[in-house]
Amino acid sequence: MTNLFNALKFPDSEENQYIMKCIMRVLGVADISREVADACITGLTSILNEVCKNPKNPIFNHYLFEAVAVLIRRACDRDPTLTSAFEAKLFPSLQIILENDVTEFLPYTFQLLAQLVELNRPLPAHYMPVFKVLLSPESWKKSANVPALVRLLQAFLQKAPHELSRGETLTQVLGIFNQLVQSSSTDEQGFFVLNTVVENLGYNVIAPYMHHIWAALFTRLQNSQTVRFVKCLLIFMSLFLVKHGSTNLVDSVNAVQPNLFTIILEQFWLPNLKQITGAIELKLTSVASTRLICESPMLLDPAASRLCGKMLDSIMTLVSRPEQDRVEEEVEVPDLEETTGYSATFVHLYNAGKKEEDPLKEIKDPKEFLVASLANLSAVSPGRYPTIISENLGPENHAALLRLCGTYNRSIL
Repeated sequence: MTNLFNALKFPDSEENQYIMKCIMRVLGVADISREVADACITGLTSILNEVCKNPKNPIFNHYLFEAVAVLIRRACDRDPTLTSAFEAKLFPSLQIILENDVTEFLPYTFQLLAQLVELNRPLPAHYMPVFKVLLSPESWKKSANVPALVRLLQAFLQKAPHELSRGETLTQVLGIFNQLVQSSSTDEQGFFVLNTVVENLGYNVIAPYMHHIWAALFTRLQNSQTVRFVKCLLIFMSLFLVKHGSTNLVDSVNAVQPNLFTIILEQFWLPNLKQITGAIELKLTSVASTRLICESPMLLDPAASRLCGKMLDSIMTLVSRPEQDRVEEEVEVPDLEETTGYSATFVHLYNAGKKEEDPLKEIKDPKEFLVASLANLSAVSPGRYPTIISENLGPENHAALLRLCGTYNRSIL
């Protein structure tokens, strides 16, 4: 490593992208001791301070930030006590980037800060000024910063959810969500913020804001509906249900407009459930849909038998058919006014990536959960559910459900 860093001191090699890429690769595989880690972070921050003065080689700069990210990830995984030492070395450099508004480096800076925030518990006080910058509307005006800002905001909300109960903080966060969700180019980022809020705060905290949240989502749904937005909406509603219960979900939606949840269920949830992709997302939406059938007084009502059956048919399509047979891809066309003009580009740091969390770790198999839930429910009302199934499930889904019952040794009475 000493030789690699020394090679950057040769004439005309100060920003040699091949040397920096080599440093990044070595840090990605080497056995990093505390002494090596300390020397490397010192060398990398020194280089960062220099390139901040005049960023001119984007490839070199990208490998530089990747090298910092991989060093943080691997060294702090091995020795968590290094986190504070890395912060002491990195914070002055990151502060220079923020204070001088070094546009090219802002997305990288926010991703590194998110990585450092996630390594801390409890969160040190010196991060709070960064949180305040994060909540400023000015920070969100550059579209290239948005994915990295969302990543950082998620990290703060996960590590310091208590901060949202102070003053107007939650209102400010929901204002950011509202701004992002109204545009087709940033709506998915808006859902990332909203999902993190719902996952980390109690219902008593978010209940006063739910009318505003649903109104914002349904207004966007009415004005500009895309397949991606509807999928994000279903994932959010599913997460809300598994965290706060089916009753709170149904009641808070119906508080916006009487019987609105039934309309959402029939027009959006049922026909679009099959569009869900991703193992965690499939499990989440399948389990939430199953719990709606088995727990919600609205769907337990005999008058809702048809709706209950159609929901089960949609769940079976989701869990039993290959993705290529059920998903209809939609080409998303970005808003024209949001793509004109120059702006710095967001570049994802591979080594600072967010670990995907499973909100239902306790449930291993959504198919088994479905069959077990139906079997338990049918035992309470013998004869009702076989009729619902025969009248509402298509032949292919009916056969698939019978196979699942055999696989898991369960009976629907």
